[in-house]
Amino acid sequence: VHEWGMKAAEMEVPDAHFTVDKQNISLWPREPPPKQDPSLVLRKPLILRVALICLSLVLVASVVLQAILYPWFMGTISDIKTDAQLLKGRVNNVSALSSKVEKNSRDVEAAGVQIRMVDASLDSVNAQILTLTASIEKATAEIQSLTRNWEEVGHLNAQIPELKRDLDKASALNAKVRGLQSSLETISKSLKQQNDILQMVSQDWKYFKGNFYYFSHTPKTWYSAQQFCVSRNSHLTSVTSKSEQEFLYKTASDFPFWIGLTKTGSEGNWYWMDNTPFNDPSLRFWIPGEPNNAGNNEHCADMRFPLLMSWNDASCDKTLPFVCKQPYVPSEP
Repeated sequence: VHEWGMKAAEMEVPDAHFTVDKQNISLWPREPPPKQDPSLVLRKPLILRVALICLSLVLVASVVLQAILYPWFMGTISDIKTDAQLLKGRVNNVSALSSKVEKNSRDVEAAGVQIRMVDASLDSVNAQILTLTASIEKATAEIQSLTRNWEEVGHLNAQIPELKRDLDKASALNAKVRGLQSSLETISKSLKQQNDILQMVSQDWKYFKGNFYYFSHTPKTWYSAQQFCVSRNSHLTSVTSKSEQEFLYKTASDFPFWIGLTKTGSEGNWYWMDNTPFNDPSLRFWIPGEPNNAGNNEHCADMRFPLLMSWNDASCDKTLPFVCKQPYVPSEP
């Protein structure tokens, strides 16, 4: 009983309290219970003892469990610490990976921008390809057209010799046509000239080498004869060649007759009234010894005889037949 009392006294000490914090186990006494009234303790000794016994058992069981479970807890805590370190390493790796992921994300965004730019470039390239394709198709069509045209050219080249022969024939015919046209024009001009000549001849004019001549049978003074010729769009005749001199004296029927040669005063030079030059000595058909200006009053010329050398100077106031001369001018069509 004494021993039990001693144990009970020992068990009255403050209860022990422990906690497990990861790897550490802490034991500390509980706060002492508030002092009770001794009278109350005496009243309940049995209950207290039972409680102390229960607490002692619990303490013993806890110590036993702690002795048994402590190594396991320690191993578990060591494993947890190792896992925590591994987890921390993994977290650090995750952080590094997160940084890399962020960097890669920025790189991906930049790559996305570049991809969009590349897509835009590809769209532009595709548009250019379509344009080039259309141009190639157009060029192909033109090449085909040129090929067909070249084939036609080859066919035409084969026909060139025949065409050249036809062209030579056409050229010859064209030359003949031009010759015929020229002949027709000449004939037309000749017919026109003949018609004009016939009209003048019907009015008593005679034609000789491009000139018309009117042989008047009415005697007039030289000045009156000149005025008459001017009224007929002509002048008293001039003589420009030996053949014309022969034509005049062979055609005339009345001698002498006035011609269009005169001079101004006794000392003047002879000249033709139609402005034909009088400067060729070979074309002066004076009777030998003429002009002599007899009486200083012979300033006009006549043709006295039907001979080559038949000119004579005479007074302009004499009345003689005369010959008018008019150059042929083709009439309007």
